[in-house]
Amino acid sequence: MFNKKLMPRISKKITQSVETAFRGILRVYGTETSFRIQFWFGTIVLTQTFYWPIGEIKRLILILLVFLMLITEIVNTAFEKLFDEIEKRYHSKIGYLKDILAGAALLMAIGSATIGIIIFWSYIIEVILFALVESGLIIVLIYSFRGIRKLVKK
Repeated sequence: MFNKKLMPRISKKITQSVETAFRGILRVYGTETSFRIQFWFGTIVLTQTFYWPIGEIKRLILILLVFLMLITEIVNTAFEKLFDEIEKRYHSKIGYLKDILAGAALLMAIGSATIGIIIFWSYIIEVILFALVESGLIIVLIYSFRGIRKLVKK
């Protein structure tokens, strides 16, 4: 069935491809602040998807969005590096193209954050209210609102 001589070469090529890919990710992580920020926010989101009972579909959507955001940032970085090399010869259009790529990365970030907030909103409110109750601030806020209502009625 399998060519036993061919399998070690295929395995070696796959291993080399994976090593090359990880090296690329580590290079982007080491040089790009925006990628590092998105990576850590994505890590937080991914851990929260398994902490809160949000359901499988929402969990899959969030996982997909995190990876799409990181991929978008890697593609943006790759093109920016390429354009930086080309820019020395063709200056006029490169800035325009770099702006478009940065816009795509920004839209992906905004869209991902918006969807994440929508999915986690009830849990965010729950955590905030719990923190307010635990700290005693909720009582202060309630009395403050009552005092403001009394002033407004006068």
